[in-house]
Amino acid sequence: MPRTRTSTSYPLPRTIQLLEYVHTPPRPVVDDDTRATFPAILARDHYRCAYCGRKGADTVDHVFPKSRGGDESYGNLVAACAPCNQVKADRTPEEAGMPLLWIPRAPRADLKRQRAIWRDLTPTP
Repeated sequence: MPRTRTSTSYPLPRTIQLLEYVHTPPRPVVDDDTRATFPAILARDHYRCAYCGRKGADTVDHVFPKSRGGDESYGNLVAACAPCNQVKADRTPEEAGMPLLWIPRAPRADLKRQRAIWRDLTPTP
């Protein structure tokens, strides 16, 4: 079968073009099971209580109590104000009747940058 060549060039669609190369240096993997520090938890939750939503949370609470085997991972720690932390005590949020306002996860430093890149690539109507 003969090969056919063409001298016509076609522009690549924007979704295929590499508009900007973002170099990301290797860094350690942080997941929900990684041991977390208290300042990192407060910063991740923007010093907002995970139970009532008030700003100025100054304590860190174990979602699954440490007295029952809960660990100090990103998935088990949330920022809490002192009153909510005392009311919850050594119970789970369900037992205390205090549902979490969000699911605790490991922080993602590059999330804002990723969203900005996708926003630039997404066509607007």
